[in-house]
Amino acid sequence: ILDGEVKMVGKALGSLSGNNKLRQKIAKYGGVDFDMPVSLAYSGLSDALLKKYAKDSSDMYPENFAFEFTHIGSTIGTHAGPGAIAVAFFKNKAN
Repeated sequence: ILDGEVKMVGKALGSLSGNNKLRQKIAKYGGVDFDMPVSLAYSGLSDALLKKYAKDSSDMYPENFAFEFTHIGSTIGTHAGPGAIAVAFFKNKAN
């Protein structure tokens, strides 16, 4: 959700490209406030891509940070397709 609306902020093919795109978008929107919850979500039957993203992005998050993991719902998942990953976070107040 961006400014009260659900919006796709990027699209990428492949996990490396997707990871880089998410990093850029997170930085563009002010970074993550780690005092607030951070949710990682995925579409499809397997959470393998989500776990890969979390592992490949571990340098972006505090050590032992507890994410909330969830599924992307059917309405958005229908449009995004299987294998989509979403990151929901509160903007860092310092930025």
